[in-house]
Amino acid sequence: MKRFALLTACVAPLLAHHSTAAFDMTRAHTVTGAVTRFLWANPHSYVELDANGEHWRLEIEAVNLLRRYGWTKDSLKAGDKISCIGARAKDPAVFAQKCFTVEFPDGRKLVATPAGEPPEPSAPRRSDR
Repeated sequence: MKRFALLTACVAPLLAHHSTAAFDMTRAHTVTGAVTRFLWANPHSYVELDANGEHWRLEIEAVNLLRRYGWTKDSLKAGDKISCIGARAKDPAVFAQKCFTVEFPDGRKLVATPAGEPPEPSAPRRSDR
């Protein structure tokens, strides 16, 4: 019984960590700007972006998945101009986004999540937003 409790205590935070609850997964959003920092890390990598005077934090996948999609730790550097298509934070005061695809001005694209695009909505959108 102790082993089960220990296993449950270890696994529950992992499952909770990968939630997209903070993001509006019902519609795609694009943010364009200049990279200020690229954090190549696990369990998620991040891109910090300055866009129209706003500082954005873009969440992308873990290093092992990004490598499968052609990323390296040098894929982005400070000053790079990019567009991120993804799911914006539900709270409009928070400049954060789950990034699905990164696009460069020359047309190159890097997939940042397994789907590479926002999922189809599983429920109808509320019209009061």
